[in-house]
Formats: sequence, C-alpha cells, structure tokens
Amino acid sequence: MSDELRLLTRYEPVIRYTAGELFLPTHVDGFLARAALWRGGPAECLVPAGGLDAAMLAECGERHRGEVLYLRYVERPLRGAAYRRWRKAQAGNAIRPGDRFAAVGLAARLVDAALRLSLLLRGAVPGGTRAAAHVEYEGRASPDVRPYYGRVSRDGGYLVLQYWFFYAMNDWRSTFGGVNDHEADWEQVTVFVTEDGGSPAWVVFSSHDKPGPQLRRRWDDPRLERVGDHPVVYAGAGSHAGAYAPGDYVTAVTWPWLEAVGRWWRSARRLVAPRSADGPGPGLGLPFLDYHRGDGPGIGPGERHAWTPVLVDDDTPWVRAYRGLWGLDTEDRFGGERAPAGPRYERDGSVRASWAYPVTWAGLDAEGPDPGTAADERLHEVVRLIQRYRGEIRRSSAGTRAMGRPTGTRADPELQRLQAERTALEDGPPPPAPAAPPERRLPSPAERVGRRRFLLLWSAASASVVLGGAALIVFSPPFGVFWSIVALLAVLVAVEAAARARLLRLLRRAFVTAAVLLAGWTVVETVARHWRLTVAALLAASAVALWIGNLRAWLARR
Repeated sequence: MSDELRLLTRYEPVIRYTAGELFLPTHVDGFLARAALWRGGPAECLVPAGGLDAAMLAECGERHRGEVLYLRYVERPLRGAAYRRWRKAQAGNAIRPGDRFAAVGLAARLVDAALRLSLLLRGAVPGGTRAAAHVEYEGRASPDVRPYYGRVSRDGGYLVLQYWFFYAMNDWRSTFGGVNDHEADWEQVTVFVTEDGGSPAWVVFSSHDKPGPQLRRRWDDPRLERVGDHPVVYAGAGSHAGAYAPGDYVTAVTWPWLEAVGRWWRSARRLVAPRSADGPGPGLGLPFLDYHRGDGPGIGPGERHAWTPVLVDDDTPWVRAYRGLWGLDTEDRFGGERAPAGPRYERDGSVRASWAYPVTWAGLDAEGPDPGTAADERLHEVVRLIQRYRGEIRRSSAGTRAMGRPTGTRADPELQRLQAERTALEDGPPPPAPAAPPERRLPSPAERVGRRRFLLLWSAASASVVLGGAALIVFSPPFGVFWSIVALLAVLVAVEAAARARLLRLLRRAFVTAAVLLAGWTVVETVARHWRLTVAALLAASAVALWIGNLRAWLARR
C-alpha cells in the first residue's frame, strides 16, 4: 500500500444515509459501461451505450475539447406498467416526510409554487428517469463495492486529503420532495492535515455548491462526530450533501433578485417589529427539507459496508481530459436540473476552486496549519505593546508633573483595549463555531409529537387558496379590486398566524401599527390645517433654545 493510500484510509469518512436512499456511491467504470457519450447543439451520439470506458472518455474529451459534451445514463425513462411495477416494488422503502411547508412562511410557499410551475418551461429531467436509473444501477457489476476516489495534494502548509464520491443519480426532487433531479452526482469530503505534525486540523463536507468557509469544522470541534480518526457524515437523502449532525434541515435555494427582495422585506419588518426579523430562517427562496437522518445504510469503519479506495490525481486521464457533464444536459437555465461536471471541473469547463486551491476555497489562508500558533504570537505581541505603552504613559506623566500640571486619573482607552485582548488570549480561544449560521434543523419524526394538524393542512392548501383568491379578484372582485386584495391579504395573514398560535401577537402588532399611523395622520392633518401657528411655535422654540445657549455660555465665562 502506498503512503498516499495509507494516509487516505487513516482518515476516510464514515457516511450514514437516510432510510429509503436509492443510490449509493458506485464505480465510474460501471457507470460508463452503461452510458452513452453525446455532443450538444445539435445533439449527436458520439459513443453509444456499451462502447464507453474511462480510456475512451479521456480520448473523446481531448478530441472534442471546447465542445459541449455530456453523458446519458438513461436512454428511455420508465413508463406505464413498467413504472408502476417499479413503484410497487419500492413502496416499502418510502420515508416519512418532514413538515416542509409548515416549517416556512407563506411567502416562501408562494415562491415554491411559482418555481415548481417553472419546471414546465425550463429544462428538467423527464419523469420516470429515476426509476430507469435505479434499474440500471441495480444491475451493475460488483454491487457490494463502495468506492471513493481519493486525492492527496499539498497546499498552504497542509496535506489535503480529498474523498470524492460518485452517484449514478441525484433523485432529490422525485423521491424526497427536494429541489432538483439530475443524472450523476459528485460529492466530496476534504480533510486538512498539518504537514509538519501530521495531525488533522480541519474537515469540510460539500453541500449544495456552498463555499468552503460555510462548510468547514475544526477537527477538535465537539460538534464534529468521529469514529476514531474518521469523521462522520450524514448524507442528504437523494441530494447526498453532507451534514455534521442528523436531522431534517430547512434551507432555501434563492437567486440575486430574491435576495434583494428579502433584504428589503426584513428591513421593513424591523421598522414595525424589531424582533420579528431576527434569528435564522430560510428567507425568500425555494424552501425545502434536506433529510440527513442517518437511519439507513452506512459505509466506512464500523459500518456494514467498507470503502474501496481508488487513487486519482491531475494525471488521471479521465479526470483531466474530460470537461463535459456526467449526465443528461437538460439546458436548465437555473442549473439545478443539469448534470454536474467531474471532480476537477465546473460545468463551464473551468477548474474547481476546491481542486485547484483547496485552502483558499475553504477560507483557511488566514488560519495557518496550527490554529494555536497565531494566537500565541499575538499574545506575545500584545504583552510587548502593553509594556511599551505603559512606559510612554509614565514618561509623559513624569514630564507633566515636572511642569507643575495635574496628571489626571482617566484610564487610557487604548491600554484598556490591549489589556482586554490579553485577557481573552490568555483564557484561550472560544469554542469553535461555524463560519456561517447553519440551516435551521427540524425535530426528527420521533420528536414531532402533537404537531398541530391545522397547521399542516393550511400549509399544504395555502398556495391554492392564494391562486383561487387571485382568480376571483381578476374575474369578479366582490369589494372592488383594491379592497378585495386587502381582504384576501388580511385573511391569509390571520389564518397563518392562527395556524402558528400567533394570532394574539398579530392583533397586538396590528393595533400598535394602526395607533402609530393614526397618531401620525393626526399630526400631519393638524400641521396642514394650522400651519401658521406651527411655524410660529417652531420659531419661538428655536429662539428660546438659542437664548438659553447664549446664557449658559455667558455664565461659563463668568
């Protein structure tokens, strides 16, 4: 066994999946043997299914470099009786879903409905693809082999151990009610080991194209679960994204225009109810649940299945030469339904940041291989600054006393700041925390006891109620267009608050808001009616204030 392989196996992760997961890590060779290679625009099959392997993929990648290339794993989605038989065979593997719509607000549910409808217009994976892909996946050779593709590199004082996992399909939307489906899926876990001491310092799990600083954890973080030296990953059901703890996670897929609207909405809410806009939440975007329950199969040390490591690097032909997609190119403008590129490349053919410069991608340039070294150096520097600062203050005080002036007793603010920093450094670093707030975690199904049925019913029906009310207003508004819209919004907000046991809070805020608006309107109306008296009062108040200021200045001079 080579040194690189020995290092990879020493820290290889343990991955725990959710019950009902259809696709586990598989061999690239078995996938390629059943896939066809296509060239896009206009579509042309370059290598039919059965004639492709890793060497041929690399050769075609070099020959057609710069062209749109993609693999196609499923030739025909399952339809009709074949699809019904497959559904019946998988009925026992279905999981109990979480309360996705009950976990997010009304605005997020409306966005969800709109984006679901957009699947009719933008490119999407055809229905039945999941079933056909699963049939192909089940018929693969060596079904008990669970490989990862390991790479060892050096960057920024670290030994970077990357574990790449390949899946035949991401069936998040069709099986688990998530955001997207796409053929093929690449996920990774990265462990950063110090080059000098050879001890692990950081770990990063990939998750939904998020940047590395939002995904990393210190190796000594008490929230990082490990089996010996093996970090534990809770893979998302269908999405295969990594999480550090089991649970159902609420997050949102959003776009820049929705983020701008969300910032405006939160600012407006703070003006009316400052506390209401605080705290984590999915924001405006497509809300979804990512199931990381860990109650299904597991792979790695201590689990039922063991890993089969495969070494790759920049010189591995299929890794370096093929820049195309690893599944069907649906040409989805949002990108969610398009297959991913390989471990080295992004969809546009550029090299992934996590592959080219993993330390920068993970936001570790400022951390250094040993997190304690920088803190010790800063402590020594602060002590030297305090001593030098005290010397300057004493010399300045001695000169002041020699001139017969009082030295004063006020503490120097800069010296206080340095003393506070010294105390914090001597006490040690605070408990490690994620670089960004994590997604909101819901209780597990066993913890969801006594969940209100009315909330679940309303969360599922609210989007339909909005669409029905909008249609009524368009064709036959009962109170006129404006007041019909106001009535619809009032009913929606009131029912939403009642379903979440917040109706009294809503009424209290509505009363306060109405009182403030009424008081403001009264002031404006009074000023408008008696503007001469108002101007005279303001001028008189200004004159009195000016006279008082002059009087105080005269008394101070006396």
